[in-house]
Amino acid sequence: MSGRLIVTPYNAEQELGQPIVQMNELRTGFNFMPTNTLSILRWQDKHIAQDDAFWSFTPSWMKQLDEAPYILRSDRLTSSPMYQESFKKQRCLILVTGYYVWVALSRGKHPFAVRRPHNRPFFLAGLWTRYPVAPGRAYDSFGLISVEADPWLARLAQRVPLKLAATQALEWLNPKTTEENLMELLAVKDDELEAYPVSQLVNDPANQSNLVVSPISDRLIRK
Repeated sequence: MSGRLIVTPYNAEQELGQPIVQMNELRTGFNFMPTNTLSILRWQDKHIAQDDAFWSFTPSWMKQLDEAPYILRSDRLTSSPMYQESFKKQRCLILVTGYYVWVALSRGKHPFAVRRPHNRPFFLAGLWTRYPVAPGRAYDSFGLISVEADPWLARLAQRVPLKLAATQALEWLNPKTTEENLMELLAVKDDELEAYPVSQLVNDPANQSNLVVSPISDRLIRK
């Protein structure tokens, strides 16, 4: 499962086909890791807002913050008390232009970038939560939802982030979407992504240049 994200500039309103209230500027980078602050989309006061959130899911009752999960398994969202409330009321999207996975090869693990054709942006499903730090002060955090990879992507990773098309993404955000429909979205399979190997530069999160995301071989394209 991916623990790194690629976010390059995009037009969120154009991708989603809906107006978006910009609470904070888009955060971009070639090598985001858990505990970084990223931009998320969520439903807020009858509109969709872009805001900042910390990548690690930290509910208000959590004591050991360094144990906060950054990946949330889709098969636990309705059964785990940790996720139930956010699954019902606090769903979000992370609009990215790719993510990385590490593939076990004969000479050790090698990083691959997973992206859409022409590196176009796409939506990943997540849940957000709020952690109070002082009276009247709190910070928001999120976790990415993981699902079993379809057979093509399973060659690279057993579990991958849940990717949604624009219409599915709107349904995911909509507070009126039923649990039955949400469960259907968790079962969505994607057939659009491609992958290519990148250098070991990505292993160091301090590396944020575009060299991190540059391919070192041809793309693996679904046949």
